[in-house]
Amino acid sequence: MGKNTRSHAVVAFALAALVLACAGSAWAADIGANDDTGKFAEDGGSAFFEKMTAIGLKQTVMTVRFVPTEPDTIQGKAFLDKAVPEANRLGLKVVFAVYPYPPRALARTQAEVRAFAEYVAVVARTFPQVTQFVIGNEPNQPAFWRPQLSRKGVVLSAPSFGRYLAAAYDALKDVNPDITVVGVGLSPRGNDNPAARSNLSTSPVRFLGALGAWYRKTGRTTPLMDGLAFHLYPRAATDSLLHRYDWPNAGYADLGRVKQAFWDAFHDTAQPTTVEGLRLYLNEAGWQVDTTGLDGYTGVENVAVTTEKKQAAVYGELVRRLSCDQDVAELNFFGFYDDATRGSGFQAALHRVNGTPRPAAASVAAAIRKTQARPCAQPSTWIPSTRVIGAGMSTPKLQRSGAVRTLVGAKEAARAVVCLVPADSRSKRLVASARSLLARAVAPCWQGRLTPQFRVLVKLDVPVVLRGRVAVAAVISAQANPARGSSFVGAPTGS
Repeated sequence: MGKNTRSHAVVAFALAALVLACAGSAWAADIGANDDTGKFAEDGGSAFFEKMTAIGLKQTVMTVRFVPTEPDTIQGKAFLDKAVPEANRLGLKVVFAVYPYPPRALARTQAEVRAFAEYVAVVARTFPQVTQFVIGNEPNQPAFWRPQLSRKGVVLSAPSFGRYLAAAYDALKDVNPDITVVGVGLSPRGNDNPAARSNLSTSPVRFLGALGAWYRKTGRTTPLMDGLAFHLYPRAATDSLLHRYDWPNAGYADLGRVKQAFWDAFHDTAQPTTVEGLRLYLNEAGWQVDTTGLDGYTGVENVAVTTEKKQAAVYGELVRRLSCDQDVAELNFFGFYDDATRGSGFQAALHRVNGTPRPAAASVAAAIRKTQARPCAQPSTWIPSTRVIGAGMSTPKLQRSGAVRTLVGAKEAARAVVCLVPADSRSKRLVASARSLLARAVAPCWQGRLTPQFRVLVKLDVPVVLRGRVAVAAVISAQANPARGSSFVGAPTGS
């Protein structure tokens, strides 16, 4: 843990006290929808936005892409000229999601980075009533950013994207310091496999780690973002809200993993983490539903889907649970109306493609009313871990051969050092780091990597002269942040 461990804990405690003093209501996430339907409507989105406000939604997210071959053209400006004031008139905050597209057209040169920054500045000056920008859209996915990984598995997408995010942040703050710049728009999943035959992508935990490493290397003394955008999708639409992803991917039940990854990447830098007040913006969330037999849809679905009833239950539960998470600023469902085409489109909205409401619309409306009327009584407070998540060592077993065996593991990627040490009380006190363990070792040690899917069996041969006089010690350090470590010392048992 770094030198600011104590200050981080104090800040977190103070935030928790403030939450309780405010009775929780100030922390409830604003609920909205990420959908361009209103932007393209002939009436400027009037009817569409009225439906949004009727169920209690607070904001509408509109896409404004930067096309490298048309750097001076605000994409869809004629539509935005009508839709933005109409949404504002009906009480909705407008959020712009801006990102370079398509990825095959990106040159990733410094000139293009400057052009992107100039573009977002022009957009901000053209629409001064828009004071929240999401910069980036799933740059950890090849559909939106390339390349992702080197042949050796080094993350290339994060530092490449970081240059665009930094430039956009500076440009927007120059236009209006009060603009909220929300960064990244992370996909919840990635395979981290440079040999993948399809969808070669980067997991959110490793993307954030690479982004933080790049940021530290630049020596930048200003932030990259005011908030972190994360996309909340299940592994499969049939999953419940609390169904977890395997590390290093993340869903709703793993938001602590995202917060930890961000803290590991940026703590003790000029970029605030959730400990210093940065908040998460769940800019897209959706559980796809079955549209079989419904009019207005075409094509064939290519993924597992859930029922409208189960979707409604998940969405209502999500709104209620987020009202107790002080680190979440916004939740935007993707979208408000369905796409018409199955397979290539998305059918997870609060309304069907013909505009009729799903049960989810009523469920979300009821959850919003409930959280407004009865604020969360016990808001959650997240504090970064100083240890390796899920690290452990089993009781060492003495074999007839004289060797000892033990199992070591963790619930995140880590490195482990396992050694024989003197069986005295000093070992428990002194073995706190890999360096101190190696200094106390009385025989060759085992060193290796741990993956969260399984534990590793370690066998150590005990010299005859040391039998009965040694203990087994392990030091495990997190791959994402080697300063986070866990140590264990145990005396062998058995015969």
